[in-house]
Amino acid sequence: MTNITEMASWDERIHQIQRAEAVLGGRDGAVNIQASQLANRTQYLKQSLQAIPDYREFTFYTTASDPDGTRAGLAATQPGQTFRVGQGVNADIGFKYYSNLAGTAFAIASFAGKAAYDRQIQQEDADWRLQMQSQQRVADAQRKQENTDWRIQHESQRLAAAAALQQQALAYYSMVQASGYQVAGVYAAGLEIKDYNRVVVVDGVVYKPLPTTPMPYVLTGTPSTDLPKFYAIGDGQLKTQMAQPNGLSLSGHFTGGNAAQALTYVTPELFGAGKTGDDTGAIQNAIDFAIANKISTVVGCNSYNISNPLLIAGAGVQGVNVRLMQLKVMDTFISPKDKNGKVEDIGLWNAPPTVRIGDNASNMANINLHIDYIDGNNRADGVANFGFGYSLSHIHIGYAVNCIKVVASGKHLWPNASIRFTGFYWVNNWIGMVVENSTSGTSPIVEGWKIEICFMAANRYGGIWMCKSGHYAQIRGDLDFNGRWLSVGRLSAETNLGTMDGLKGLRITNGTTQSEFLFRYTYQGRIYVVLAEGRNVSIGESAGSSYKAGDVLTCTTMPAVKLTLDGVSVCADNPSGTNFFDILHDFDGQPFSAMTIDCGYLSVIIGSMLHTNDIRFHNSFNRISSSTNGLAVGNSGEVMSLHNLAHSDDPFFNLSRKWVNFDRKFYMKEHKYTGSEVLATVASSDSAYLDVLSVNDLGTDKTADEGSKYHVEIESNYEGCGASFDIWLKGDGNVRVTRRTMLNRAFKFRWRRIVAADGVTPTGIMLQLRQQAQPSINFLINIVRMN
Repeated sequence: MTNITEMASWDERIHQIQRAEAVLGGRDGAVNIQASQLANRTQYLKQSLQAIPDYREFTFYTTASDPDGTRAGLAATQPGQTFRVGQGVNADIGFKYYSNLAGTAFAIASFAGKAAYDRQIQQEDADWRLQMQSQQRVADAQRKQENTDWRIQHESQRLAAAAALQQQALAYYSMVQASGYQVAGVYAAGLEIKDYNRVVVVDGVVYKPLPTTPMPYVLTGTPSTDLPKFYAIGDGQLKTQMAQPNGLSLSGHFTGGNAAQALTYVTPELFGAGKTGDDTGAIQNAIDFAIANKISTVVGCNSYNISNPLLIAGAGVQGVNVRLMQLKVMDTFISPKDKNGKVEDIGLWNAPPTVRIGDNASNMANINLHIDYIDGNNRADGVANFGFGYSLSHIHIGYAVNCIKVVASGKHLWPNASIRFTGFYWVNNWIGMVVENSTSGTSPIVEGWKIEICFMAANRYGGIWMCKSGHYAQIRGDLDFNGRWLSVGRLSAETNLGTMDGLKGLRITNGTTQSEFLFRYTYQGRIYVVLAEGRNVSIGESAGSSYKAGDVLTCTTMPAVKLTLDGVSVCADNPSGTNFFDILHDFDGQPFSAMTIDCGYLSVIIGSMLHTNDIRFHNSFNRISSSTNGLAVGNSGEVMSLHNLAHSDDPFFNLSRKWVNFDRKFYMKEHKYTGSEVLATVASSDSAYLDVLSVNDLGTDKTADEGSKYHVEIESNYEGCGASFDIWLKGDGNVRVTRRTMLNRAFKFRWRRIVAADGVTPTGIMLQLRQQAQPSINFLINIVRMN
């Protein structure tokens, strides 16, 4: 019996056996023609499929001589293969994908480029602003109309009430007289009050002389002179008191308290918001009033302008809920000042916050701050802690724009832990969040924060900066397009770099351009420095970094520092133009960070100690982005790989369908290599051999039908009794023994052919042992396949 010889070819037609044909076998026999044609087709398809590489192996770009890039693509690929053409960093389409169809480029797909995403973000931002401005105009017009209507209604009611009071006052005469009082008349200059039993009516309110007022008393007509000598009687006084700021406490409630005690929320409008153009005082008074009176909630449903930071303080563990629709930092917002009172330029570390949370009494809890929209006007941080700060709270900032830092920390005196931060869209800020410990107080750490922002995008210096702090944090959401103002330099040499650790505002220069030194980190054995430039330096949007390999950097205030660069990275400098610095993991010198990062899309995390985290995220260019304690798993579909990212991106282990590869040397310490082990107890005999191990010529892991080779070690519990040798089998029943070593002659071994039940067909070989040196000897046989 022979096999059909397969050739990779494509027969357009399949032969059909005719009635008149003789059904013959053999290579050209009619019965085998169809099978041969189908086998050839199968071989053709198999080779074609294996020839298709990943499309990324064939990437081309447009040129002046090849405007659409397809000439180069067709020249480098075979029919049926796929290639892609990059359209440029500022194009709406990033890549176009083509199939080589018989020498013709057939377009099959296209992916949107970075310009399209940027335009979409800008359009969404513009749409949002237009929508908010429209809503603001409608709300302002509505408030003005309501205010006018209220004033007209109030004046009408006041006049009616005054007339009614005058009418009631006249009715009081008879009542007062019946009670023993005599009405002297309506208040007027020259009216004489002759004794203490006489009363006068002033704006509907009945007044009686004080016991200390001399009688008779002639009214001057000036209330400020006369009324201090009288006291009011009747319901007019009650109405006057009800009109005071605390008048609500005079109204009863069916539960037994008063109406003020039943109030569950306050608004900034109750304290005058919307009247002056600066709502800082109204919002602050609403917050203070709610906390002081144990009212749970402050609700502001309008857009508010502020000129000073708002303060949440004194809430203790009872907490408070503050929800504001929109906060806008005014151009007159307070500016930072130095220790001499001189106004400073805004920077990363001196911006005042929009909202401060903390006091010097206790670490607050149950703070629920919800701001739908905040605009820092490039003058202020969003939310910051101070004093004892806060913990076990929830901060939500829906849309954050133009903040220096949307969330800031580092000015607290007590642990600020287990805080939940949420949001929808943080965009075009200097940086989304800076998480750092303080330098004074009692264990002023930050840890266990739960951070979940739907999308952080296009923030100058990164999305989140974990500044040697924030251990045990949990980060979720999507991040992209962040860090476009950063240059990351790789050092070939450094002097006194460590003296810069923990210092803020240090300036680095190459003799031409200054940048702020943010932090250093070590990754895969190399040292890097992260520099905040004063402009966008990302590829495709600028001329690139101000620094280059070979530059020697110095510090303007620390002359002993010298840093030599041998490489510089900026955003979008990878082939796909999509590597952005989204998370800054500044943990150099720390023993661990122990964070859980679980994001949908994220470009790059840079920093030290990444291998101490559980990291899971995806992007369009890195197939080993996720890792657990530095262990990443890659899989191409053909080969699975394991990577120790703390050392290298290269895999140390590869597994395919046919083989396993370790890209390192084995270090087993005192442990042995084991293939198959057999333990046999052999009793003493001068003639009988014991079967202990059967061996076959295996069919696995072969390339050229080369047989099977094994190394055999025989050890025993009888001192000096053992052997070592190799065996080679080609076909069942054939064995050759090589490199034979016997430790002594206390036992013998031999190989015997194993045959099938027919007594003829060989099925393998059997290792047999015999000994007569001891009543019994325990033999351990270890056999390891070598080829």
